[in-house]
Amino acid sequence: MTTHSHAILNIALLSERDKPFLHRYAFIGAVLPDLPLFIFFIIESIILRTPENELWSTRYFTEAWQNFFDIFNSVPLILILLGIGYYLLNSERITVFAWSLLIHCAFDFLTHHDDGHHHFYPLSDFAFESPISYWDSEHYGRIVAPIERVVILAASIYLFPRLKTRLARWCLVIVNVLFVASYLLFFLFRSH
Repeated sequence: MTTHSHAILNIALLSERDKPFLHRYAFIGAVLPDLPLFIFFIIESIILRTPENELWSTRYFTEAWQNFFDIFNSVPLILILLGIGYYLLNSERITVFAWSLLIHCAFDFLTHHDDGHHHFYPLSDFAFESPISYWDSEHYGRIVAPIERVVILAASIYLFPRLKTRLARWCLVIVNVLFVASYLLFFLFRSH
């Protein structure tokens, strides 16, 4: 799933009408596992000027980068955080944050074919190769992507009245418009 899909879905799943302050913890937990990918892109593409074909075919799969990605997608580490937040600190904020991290990992586990993470890092190097991909047309990306858009639109409709500020509502609308536009550009209008 895309980062903004994770954010919208996780906030919708973890939101409570009378506790809008929890939205930010669900949001941070939803986007944090993808943060290393943005750091990777900035360093490799912008700073080091790695050619795009090498960026995604070679550099992305180096052990150093994979370990960096895996730390932020490690279910064992997240479960430790969840246990600390829930049992030791009795913190609703940390608990929502950890659940959001876990939900992100669960959806990534199901929608990454050959670019998945080692979700059981550091205990195992196993990386599940899902039969489906959220983006790769060779693994049903042309089917999964529109389903993702519909699910996110439904989550957005559910979430919209729970957002307390105009800014948050406008951000939700803008993200959905850009999301649909990106689908049109990536899947429908690109040449084969």
